[in-house]
Amino acid sequence: MAGPGPRWGWHRLTGPWADRIVAGAGVARTDLVLDLGSGTGALTRPLAARGARVIAVELHPGRAARLGEAVRRYPAVTVVVDDVLDVPLPRRPFRVVANPPYAICAELVRRLTDRRSSMVRADLVVPRWMARRYAARPPRGFHAEVGRHVPAGAFVPAPRDDSAVLVLRRQGRPRR
Repeated sequence: MAGPGPRWGWHRLTGPWADRIVAGAGVARTDLVLDLGSGTGALTRPLAARGARVIAVELHPGRAARLGEAVRRYPAVTVVVDDVLDVPLPRRPFRVVANPPYAICAELVRRLTDRRSSMVRADLVVPRWMARRYAARPPRGFHAEVGRHVPAGAFVPAPRDDSAVLVLRRQGRPRR
């Protein structure tokens, strides 16, 4: 954990933008997908509608409860109340499609791209400057690119600056 106490920061994606991000991620029915920092499910719902097995992780108990109600009709969705930096990662290959709290993005990327992680691809909504930085210097063992531009107006409340989807793809197979 990056500091004492819970991190409640939240910039919720609007529905149309969440749908665009999920569509761009190309998630398949056979994918195990983590939505880290899921909030009330802007990304979780379109991921579930595509038939993916989704683990939605949310730190705020109230948001997690609302998300649980919203996705009750999707049996392949599991809602977990935990910190995205502490929740155990799957041992089998998995993907991430998420809009995590910006304050922890760098630490989350380090965790997901650790050599012991089984993550094969991530589509992360991050500050645009951060996506550019990772694209210029990707984590070891990964290809990184700046994906879709996400304007500040795509969020409620709007963050100070524009965002982008950081796409991370593992080069080769995950180690185990």
